[in-house]
Amino acid sequence: MSAAFDRDALLDAFDKIGRAAIEAETKLQIAVYGGSALMLASNFRFATEDVDIREIGIDWPDWLSRAILAIAEENGWSATWFNDAVTFHLSPLASHERDHIAFGTFPRRNERVGLSVFIPTARYMLALKLKSLRISDFDKGAQDMSDTSHLLKVLGVTEVDQAIEVLAEFFPRSAADADKQRFVLKRLLAGDVINDAPEYPRTGR
Repeated sequence: MSAAFDRDALLDAFDKIGRAAIEAETKLQIAVYGGSALMLASNFRFATEDVDIREIGIDWPDWLSRAILAIAEENGWSATWFNDAVTFHLSPLASHERDHIAFGTFPRRNERVGLSVFIPTARYMLALKLKSLRISDFDKGAQDMSDTSHLLKVLGVTEVDQAIEVLAEFFPRSAADADKQRFVLKRLLAGDVINDAPEYPRTGR
């Protein structure tokens, strides 16, 4: 199992990737999803074990592979801590402009930009969470339900059908057969998970 890391450690890693991009005289733009996006931009997720990014679309340049491996070795993280496996689970109906938010540029406190990071909107993030809800895996299932509860609160969603409508915007097939999601949503909206003034998104500074 990969060593978990917190928001500060991930921001520092992004600084290093940004500096590596500048040294390579290029710029990299990524979108971050899942627990890593919530850890970066919310006040209710505090640690993660990897960073899920959308596929960059080209073979990774040598400078990026070297930077990712150096960060892993320095921090004792998995060699796959930075990966694009999540791409398969993203919605083909989501657009970059409408469904993502600029989180920050890196390195921080630097006039030159090597890395730009985007995150999903709360609406898209809720749809992703609903699609992937796990109730058989106790640890991950409990975290998923907690994240979902907080996102419902952020969006002001108070009815099961409202949440399923959000799911349908991005994953219509999942929304058409959403018995598992409806079961979980009834529990969450009944107050089974307590959330205190959740925020999403926060900036990268």
